[in-house]
Amino acid sequence: MNLNSNVSEEFSFEKEKAVARKYAQRFQWEMILIGIGQACVWLSLWPLVMNEIIPLWSGFIIASFCACMSYLPSHEAQHGNYSRGNPKKKWIDRFVGSFTLITLIYPYEILRVTHMKHHAYTNHEDKDPDFITSNANSVKEVILCSLDGTSTDYAKYKDIYADDAAFQKAFDKGVNVFLAYRLILMILVLLFPLQTLLLWWLPAKIGVLYTTLFFSYYPHIGTEVGRYKNTRFWQHWMPRYINHSMQLHFVHHLHPNIGHYDEPKAIEELKPFLIARGVPGAEDIPDRITYNPLIKI
Repeated sequence: MNLNSNVSEEFSFEKEKAVARKYAQRFQWEMILIGIGQACVWLSLWPLVMNEIIPLWSGFIIASFCACMSYLPSHEAQHGNYSRGNPKKKWIDRFVGSFTLITLIYPYEILRVTHMKHHAYTNHEDKDPDFITSNANSVKEVILCSLDGTSTDYAKYKDIYADDAAFQKAFDKGVNVFLAYRLILMILVLLFPLQTLLLWWLPAKIGVLYTTLFFSYYPHIGTEVGRYKNTRFWQHWMPRYINHSMQLHFVHHLHPNIGHYDEPKAIEELKPFLIARGVPGAEDIPDRITYNPLIKI
């Protein structure tokens, strides 16, 4: 694909990459704090509830909030945005990526390899692991897919990518973690059924629904196949700090190595490039991105 066709040299792909590179250097300490922090808070809920220091209903609310915060830090790890290509720091990606997902009861390796395929084949009906939710017809459909487990049922992609040895190896490793989670969940259900329901199983369902809506569904509504066409800028009634700034998710698809908290400044500088390339909704991006101008009532 000729990325420079019908676009002036002023907005060349090389210049776009040079701008993006400036925002892909900083260590993502905020994400590590959120990822490890929410998991530690969630773990602390168990003794607090068991010893009646806090009531179960408040533990459920806190656990649900933790579950909604758990995916994004792992998402940064999936792209290597902690290690930044340094082999000595790869352990940070693996540790943060795995530890933060305890709340969602899902293995890091499966999410990592399927997410990489989502980036490679965004909106491709057969090859995009997120297609069923990113191209859903309504919020109701997304809710049903999340609640019945369809949104995280990636087993068929093991067959689709049967010739990809790295995918197979990582997926198999993830399956072992998945089985371990199920065993732990089963034991806890037998010992503490109500606490397990309200501190882990139901919050995880809520967290998956939240993640699916804001990471998969809203950013891809009405988009197509193609680097500059598969993700959009959009507005929402929620302030962006409540939905993880997913209104800005399009720049992540263009330059995944830009850290999440550096995306606003990157988008401000990249806006002319995005408009020139025809990114859906780019004309509506504000010149300054703060914490509240992305709201649409």
